Amino acid sequence: MLVVVGDITKLAVDAIVNAANRSLLGGGGVDGAIHRAAGPGLLAECRTLEGCDTGDANEDRLLARCYRRSLEVAVANELGTIAFPAISTGGATDSR
Repeated sequence: MLVVVGDITKLAVDAIVNAANRSLLGGGGVDGAIHRAAGPGLLAECRTLEGCDTGDANEDRLLARCYRRSLEVAVANELGTIAFPAISTGGATDSR
């Protein structure tokens, strides 16, 4: 495992875990940054998914489930690299 701190939208990875609202259609924060960096193709793909249930990231059990499920999906899709935003860490992130 390798941990890299930086701009999640600039990493060369197979997948990025997005802290998004249920609609997946873009917004502010990390979600908006990912959508802006990816371009219109991401929005088009998200529209085909018909949303995704949103968990309450402030509860440890649900946050842990988010990470576990993301890794399960990565394994099922044979992804070699996956990037996670600093979800519900309680502090400011490095904005390099």
